[in-house]
Amino acid sequence: MRQSLSETYRTMAHLRRFFESVRRTITTETPEDGLTPAQQFALLTLAGNPSSEPLTIGDLARQTFATLNTTSALVRRMEHAGLVRTTRSPKDRRFVYVKLTALGERRLRPSTAAVVEALRAAADEQGRAQLRAAFETWFNNWGAVIKALSSGTSGTSGSSDRPRRARPARRRLESAG
Repeated sequence: MRQSLSETYRTMAHLRRFFESVRRTITTETPEDGLTPAQQFALLTLAGNPSSEPLTIGDLARQTFATLNTTSALVRRMEHAGLVRTTRSPKDRRFVYVKLTALGERRLRPSTAAVVEALRAAADEQGRAQLRAAFETWFNNWGAVIKALSSGTSGTSGSSDRPRRARPARRRLESAG
């Protein structure tokens, strides 16, 4: 059990380093086309929409993990820049649909190329074979990993399955004094 937990921790640390490397590259390096990371993520989401129906601002907010207010402001700025076009639903005027424009798609391409390059660089830095193995390990064992991590056992000798209860602050002060 301890060996598999150690391997799980190593795998998670490896994946975390990879994702953190990508996140830092994407959010700190301004692409030449001038898209912000939020714009790039929103445009990617719109361009990758598998439905024939356009996304609403609410859909876009949910898929980009942003608030409705933040997404509305972002969409207004992108519309002003000509990257997207919005239309109100004829059936329910509360719904605003967002569509990627041809300009938005043209501006998205170099930005996406920069993200792909960041992913490639991060994979090279972390070692592609090691990352592939880490992903395979994670995907093949995620159920066992969650079970092991949720069981509350640390695998070390002398540890208890029960979490310790903290003593009240007053007692700690009295015993320290």
